[in-house]
Amino acid sequence: MKKIVTLIITVSLISFSLTSQTTENCPALNKIAGASDVFRADGINGEWCGVLQGIITEKAALQSFEMALAIQESQTAPSKFQHCTYLVGDDKTLDMKFVLKNKNENEREFTIQTVGNLWKKEDGPFGLIYDACEKIAPENCIFTVDHLNIL
Repeated sequence: MKKIVTLIITVSLISFSLTSQTTENCPALNKIAGASDVFRADGINGEWCGVLQGIITEKAALQSFEMALAIQESQTAPSKFQHCTYLVGDDKTLDMKFVLKNKNENEREFTIQTVGNLWKKEDGPFGLIYDACEKIAPENCIFTVDHLNIL
């Protein structure tokens, strides 16, 4: 009987928290909607949001995709997604963050795994490792989101 109770408790704990993955990519230019200085786009399992910084004198259109960036604190640390950067107007950049759609309000951060060979590792300051995806269409900067689901 004690073994059955232990087994039930173990199975309950395992099913309480499971890791799941969803695939995302930086939004294509034509999928991003903007009103003056606030931009958004739908993701597969969340939303892309960005606010144009600085003084905005007139509505500026998105011109091009610049890059996607993820950061690792060390070779063995997981990657944390930072943003997708777009050129707006002639001289401004827009960083769009991905906000994970999740019922668990305590889960604000998530890690990613880059997909494909378009992401290039670069040395950053303070021993950080940058994963950069640039000079291609934004929808080709693909990554999987690793997050914890609470059942």
